[in-house]
Amino acid sequence: MYVQPLEGSLGSNSLSSLAGNAQEGPFFEGAAAPAAGDNISRFVPPWLNDGAAASPYGEASYNNTSLQGLFGSLMGMLQQLMTMMQSMMGYGGNGSCLPRNGEHFFQNATGSSDGDPHLSFNGAKWNNMASQPDLLNSRSFSGGYRVSTQVTPPNGKGVTWNQSATVALNNGATTITMNDNGEPSITTYGQPLSIARGQTLEMGDGESVKCEQDGALRVTAQNARGGQISTTLSARGKGVDVDVTAHDVDLGGALVNGGEGQPGPGPFPQPDPIPDE
Repeated sequence: MYVQPLEGSLGSNSLSSLAGNAQEGPFFEGAAAPAAGDNISRFVPPWLNDGAAASPYGEASYNNTSLQGLFGSLMGMLQQLMTMMQSMMGYGGNGSCLPRNGEHFFQNATGSSDGDPHLSFNGAKWNNMASQPDLLNSRSFSGGYRVSTQVTPPNGKGVTWNQSATVALNNGATTITMNDNGEPSITTYGQPLSIARGQTLEMGDGESVKCEQDGALRVTAQNARGGQISTTLSARGKGVDVDVTAHDVDLGGALVNGGEGQPGPGPFPQPDPIPDE
């Protein structure tokens, strides 16, 4: 709606006259000048003044540059905040969040103990010639999950190899072991189990053992939250290679701690209770 400005008694500077001809304060700074014939004062925020232009009707029109600058900065701050929150909750790609019960949550993780032996975890590599009674463990599964290695006596140069490697489940009641001759040994609650190449043994509670065609053993555990860990034991060269992949689980042990000395296996990791849905 267009209103024709009154002429005569009010005059062209009527608003200033009513205000006692007082100078406008900082609150009004940055206001666009009214168009000719229009005595209506309009307030323009100072941060938008640079992009303001008067229209033929006295209304300020703004370019997109000022708005993009204003809201672009705000969106950048929100994105940084979301990234920080995701990192703290453990959704930071391959990284981990704050430790819980001595373990860190990993969305994705890979680790190994290969050769004489060379240890690695998520890209980091180092050597450690000692046995690892707690190479890797997880509380994310019912009955826990632990990987351990026993090395050979050192040779004349002090070099060792993994003489055997074991995955323990069900609070240690189930063990899956391979020695450096490639011979598997599976025991559950005191009962030995045999396995042939190409065969898979279902151990219950989302746990299984598969003997690959090349004789390697793959031990896999899954939980109700979608977490999974899989360990492959294979005899190569003079020792047993251990390779682990995991996602969406809590992990601890020598691999996660970067090869720090382990005082011993300690109590078997107990799973955290699963909250009621």
